[in-house]
Amino acid sequence: MFEQIGFGLGARAYLVGFTANADAPFPICFEPETDALAAVELSLVDRVGQERYEANPWSDFRISSPRHHDQMHRYLLNRMRGEVIRDGLEASEPGGQQYFFVGEPGLVNGFAVHPVIAVPRRRWDSKPALSRREIPGDRFEIVPSLQHSLIRELLRQATADLSQQDPPEEFSAQWSDRSELIRRAARALVGSACRLSGDDFSHEIVIALDEVSAQPYEGRASAGGFVIADPDGPNVLLSMKFSKTIGLPDTRSLRKSLEMSGDGQYLLCREGKIHGMARVNSGYDPADESVFTLDVVGRGAWELRHLDVPLLRVTNTRPSLPTPRIDESKFLDTAERVLSSATPVALGRLWRLTLLAAGAKHGSMLVVHPNAETEALRFLPQAQLIEPVDLDDETFQAATSIDGAVLLGPDSMCHAVGVILDGEATGEGLASRGARFNSAVRYHAGHGSGALIVVVSEDGMIDLLPDLPRRVTRVEVEDAVIHLEETVTEDPDFENFFRRHDHIEALAFYLSAEQCERVNGARDLIETHRAQRSNLTLSGWPRFAPNSLMDENFFLD
Repeated sequence: MFEQIGFGLGARAYLVGFTANADAPFPICFEPETDALAAVELSLVDRVGQERYEANPWSDFRISSPRHHDQMHRYLLNRMRGEVIRDGLEASEPGGQQYFFVGEPGLVNGFAVHPVIAVPRRRWDSKPALSRREIPGDRFEIVPSLQHSLIRELLRQATADLSQQDPPEEFSAQWSDRSELIRRAARALVGSACRLSGDDFSHEIVIALDEVSAQPYEGRASAGGFVIADPDGPNVLLSMKFSKTIGLPDTRSLRKSLEMSGDGQYLLCREGKIHGMARVNSGYDPADESVFTLDVVGRGAWELRHLDVPLLRVTNTRPSLPTPRIDESKFLDTAERVLSSATPVALGRLWRLTLLAAGAKHGSMLVVHPNAETEALRFLPQAQLIEPVDLDDETFQAATSIDGAVLLGPDSMCHAVGVILDGEATGEGLASRGARFNSAVRYHAGHGSGALIVVVSEDGMIDLLPDLPRRVTRVEVEDAVIHLEETVTEDPDFENFFRRHDHIEALAFYLSAEQCERVNGARDLIETHRAQRSNLTLSGWPRFAPNSLMDENFFLD
């Protein structure tokens, strides 16, 4: 699920159970028991958890309903116990590079079993999140990011599974269930943003955004945005007030009004209605975290943002973590490798033009060809040739307003506009993508070989051709192979082996023939151990082989 939202790999799951049964041979159980974390001292969880519960100001809170009172205080005690488990795991040597999140326990055979999720600290810290975690005096739980919200949904689901009458054999949500968990996480994040702005009415806004972003207006894709804020507060300036508000379910009126937004103007959303147009006050303090925008960025796509920080992206109802539409480091790395004659100054100008293309409301395409002058002549008459010029921002935007690509040289000089790319079908395109992307793929396989192509689709998606794997060090690849081989023992830990096998799969492009043989040999031995232990017949599996496209250029010195 973390891979599905764009977080990446690295999240791991554990179970830790406690029992008060004095006759139990093991009062604390940890799964998987072969993991280094299983040796972490957790015997003080009950005592310290009780102390933290009693010190919590909410422990004195009383609810008139006995059932709800017990539920609230049981939840609070379990949360304090979870914090103690978290602190113990994070303070340990094997858990020092991870963050741990602990869910409420389910009762399994006399054990209170907590589900635990661990994530890499460095990757977690690199993702966007709000600073506020609560509203003073309010028990409403704020989720500061999509990843936090997904953790909460996963832990809740795991607790529900553990609480079944018959303990589950595994946690295996189907694809549709996973997608619904992620959607619930996204709705909770938007709800938290609304709550921080002082608006409790948030349940319709996600549905409204999905519908309005997919609705064209006079043939144009959606673009514009909404602002969530207190209309009577100092953080927004009302520039237009509607005499009659627009309800969020009124998609047609909402889509028409969306055309008025843009360039800092937003539709002001409050209590499930649009009240007018507003701007964010330039004096707004970002630390306040009470003003949020919902920006429609393309057909079926919208983003939740706090100022310029995107927190969530939803594309055709599928939530994910926002990622840069195009990464500067990846662009410059690819450009340096493809355009060997380009100077650092020219690469900087090409990156500037790429950002301009990415910011356009409609699709566009840049072709940077090593022989741009010759290629421009070849394109006649299906292109408009121009005297080579370094395009300024306004001229470039004019050039991309017509059909066809902009043809540039490695020195960033423009040689032609309105270029209609040619090429033969090679079987490398994608049926799910449009004509612009597939024509770029065909061209790159022919006359465009050696060129750098930036494709900006109308839905906001940006592709870079060629899509080169990142450069790595030889040591990184060799270490991954050695670590895999080290797990093949007389009594192997299968989970550990396949976790390292996943790492090898991520580096498969870089493996030499000799390394492929070593990896295949290690997998053969593991499969033999599995068959012997389970009395199963050996089954086939895809074997590693050297990639024909791999060469020395993919290694860093």
